[in-house]
Amino acid sequence: MLRLWLVIGFLATVFYVYSVVNVALSDRLAARGLPKAAWVVIVIVFPLIGAALWFWGGRSRGAAGRGARRVPAPDDDPEFLATLDHRKTDD
Repeated sequence: MLRLWLVIGFLATVFYVYSVVNVALSDRLAARGLPKAAWVVIVIVFPLIGAALWFWGGRSRGAAGRGARRVPAPDDDPEFLATLDHRKTDD
């Protein structure tokens, strides 16, 4: 039983450290609901609950939240389509 509690404590510590680092290194625009500084305080003061709240609803998801621009496929890109020669070729 002691080993089980040691493993659970170790996993909780790893989750806590990972969440603090994730909040601290995230872009300030990626934080939802509260300012980034408030999320840091919440995760530090309430280790497991604050970390779970951060991953569940505090950070934005996907590339759009990280500020990355979506790259369209070539057939959806008007600039690429404008460069094509639309003349028919005789085979």
